[in-house]
Amino acid sequence: MKLGRSLSFTTILLSVIYIVAILVAGALIAQTLIMARSIPLVQAAGTPEVLVVTPTPVATAAPLIILPTPVPPTPLPTATDLESPPMNYHPKSGRYIVVWLPSTMSEGARASFEANKDIIDDISPFWYSTDSSGRLYGARNDELVQLAHANNVRVIPSVHNVTSNPDSVVPVLRDPQRRALHIQNIVDEVLARNYDGIDIDYEALSSSLRDDFSAFIRDLGAALHAHGKLLTIAVHAKDSDYGGMGGFQDWAEIGQHVDQLRIMTYDYHWRGGSPGPVAPAYWIESVTAYARSVVDPAKVLVGVHFYGYDWPPNGPATPRSWSTIQDIINEQGATVNFMESNAKGRVEESYFSYSSAQGTRQVWFMTQTGLASKIQTVQDLDLAGIAIWQLGYEKPEYWETVRQNMVEDPTLIQRALNPLIPDH
Repeated sequence: MKLGRSLSFTTILLSVIYIVAILVAGALIAQTLIMARSIPLVQAAGTPEVLVVTPTPVATAAPLIILPTPVPPTPLPTATDLESPPMNYHPKSGRYIVVWLPSTMSEGARASFEANKDIIDDISPFWYSTDSSGRLYGARNDELVQLAHANNVRVIPSVHNVTSNPDSVVPVLRDPQRRALHIQNIVDEVLARNYDGIDIDYEALSSSLRDDFSAFIRDLGAALHAHGKLLTIAVHAKDSDYGGMGGFQDWAEIGQHVDQLRIMTYDYHWRGGSPGPVAPAYWIESVTAYARSVVDPAKVLVGVHFYGYDWPPNGPATPRSWSTIQDIINEQGATVNFMESNAKGRVEESYFSYSSAQGTRQVWFMTQTGLASKIQTVQDLDLAGIAIWQLGYEKPEYWETVRQNMVEDPTLIQRALNPLIPDH
């Protein structure tokens, strides 16, 4: 009985210990759960993750360049077409050599361009005219633009009034609104076709348009220059402000707003007048001296004629290219004479006469000696260069004279060396 009582006590004691252990374990588990709930969740980034939804931008069309001209549409140059040329310095030879081109590239003009593109700075194709509303019309050639740019030749097409209705530009110049529209049309065309600028060749206008013409050139110059484009202008030759046919062109005013003032120093004896030298040296000297007195000489270019005139006994002369003149000389067996000077001064042009069904005809044309004399005037007055009318009309040897007298100009060579010489 004593042993039974002892076992009962032991059994009771173990049961109590077991129950206490169970209670302690339960308490610990409960405490653990409570502590776990009290710990905040931690994100990997350390900050709450926010989903930002950016609205997809609404696509807007790029502004279209609308060509406000009735020129037949041609594809715009592609991005690859507009790549910059490998070189871009002008003038290439130290003085500018610029040429006007016919409206369509003739075989002769193309051959001349290819042979002399290394020294030609600018080409001005005779592409555009205007109607009385200020719109442009004419022709254009993107392939020529690409070809020129590939050879570091700038493209500055001409807008002219040498048409069957030369006075169509008059209402455009007189009316400020039409003038502004005309300017916008020109700028739009320059930007759309990737031209380097524009050349204005408005001829034989009344001197009463002088202020309107100046306003047009001033505003057009500002509009083009704002886009990094050039403005050049062909002007009538004169040796006084209102001289000759150039009274409407105020050189002192427009000279401030153009990049090149191209003087048409030819047609002293013109097709509608009597036979005689087309561009006598004494006249060119007088014209260029006046130009230098009112315009920055670094903008002045002397016009050079690559053509001749063939006068009948009565009536207007016919312009002749050198190849045609040479054919006449060969066919007629004509004797070519050279006029060194006359009572007015140096002339330096050639002429000859020949018989035709109409009677005796007379032809006047430039010689290499005369061309060299013109270039010498450019050098003596330190002018910008020469402007040639028209590529493809010339005697090939003319380009030899240009290269010998302009490309190898000792004045320009010395000028280039001066900064390298001490005390210069």
